[in-house]
Amino acid sequence: MNAPKPQRASRRKAGSHTIHDVAALAGVSSITVSRYFNSPDKVSAAVRERLREIIERIGYVPSQVAGGLASGRGRVVCAVMQNIASATFADLVKGMTDELQASGLQLLLANAQYSRDLEENAIRTFVGWHPRALILTRDDHTPAAEAMLRALDIPVVEAWGFVEDRPFHQVGFPHAQTGAELARHFLEQGARRVRFLLPRVGEDFRAGQRAHGYAIAMTAAGLVPDVQTADVDDDFEAGARTIAALAASPREARPQAVIFANDNMAAGAILHAPDCGMRLPDDCALAGFGDAPISVHLKPALTTLRPARYEIGQMAARTVLRMLAAQASPESAPCRELLPCELVVRDSSRVSPA
Repeated sequence: MNAPKPQRASRRKAGSHTIHDVAALAGVSSITVSRYFNSPDKVSAAVRERLREIIERIGYVPSQVAGGLASGRGRVVCAVMQNIASATFADLVKGMTDELQASGLQLLLANAQYSRDLEENAIRTFVGWHPRALILTRDDHTPAAEAMLRALDIPVVEAWGFVEDRPFHQVGFPHAQTGAELARHFLEQGARRVRFLLPRVGEDFRAGQRAHGYAIAMTAAGLVPDVQTADVDDDFEAGARTIAALAASPREARPQAVIFANDNMAAGAILHAPDCGMRLPDDCALAGFGDAPISVHLKPALTTLRPARYEIGQMAARTVLRMLAAQASPESAPCRELLPCELVVRDSSRVSPA
């Protein structure tokens, strides 16, 4: 006597309705429902309205996995941010999201925390989901990540920086030039002792690029670069410790100006200066990077560099959409979109006579 066959467990669904249920209720084919999500312009206005009402009423959610398997591509654009909690990258994300909103594509984010290894892991995971495009915020990937990116047949955009010889689309600005611009801002006022303070986060390579540009400008002026690294992770505390150390140094030995790698470090210095008896900018001129909202409200107001954060995100997404619409091959010449990074001069960077 044959044993009864074990019953197959029913497959769990993300929702209680399928695309076939929606099609049946609307009196259209499943292909039409799929087209409503993927190419709504190919569905008549009357059918779109009927489908919209049914989908909202029954709470249907299309399967992204099934859609990706059917088309060979998902409906997401994946982006890897270096620090998703910062205002800088939040503005980038908003620019990307606003530009992609009308396209039917969704933005999926990963946070690399300035780590090349975490970025590599995120890229590997994203590629497995068959994204339509990748947007990255660094260009010094690990060898494994670089190999994966070069093998892809989708648009890859490196945003935030600008490097001429990269094989991928570039949207941003050259960070080394901005570091040199800040150095020249102080040198042109007669400063000869100018320091650059890096954050303790060692993998913030963009800050390193700005420090490199500063060093080139100092060397060109016949001066010795003075690049130091914060000894604490918290940027505000790093700035406070820096100004305290300067206050404890003889005036003739301390730098006449300090360039901080970001505005939070500079803000920490300005806020702590009164406690140390430091009068800014008379005792030391300061500048930062990023034009954070707090910068203009500090006393003295902070001189800083203002990158086009939102516009860089917007242009990165626009580049993706343009490449997808043109169905450009990976061998096509990469796009180069150079956006401004404005020097905003305020009271903090006035150099006093030596």
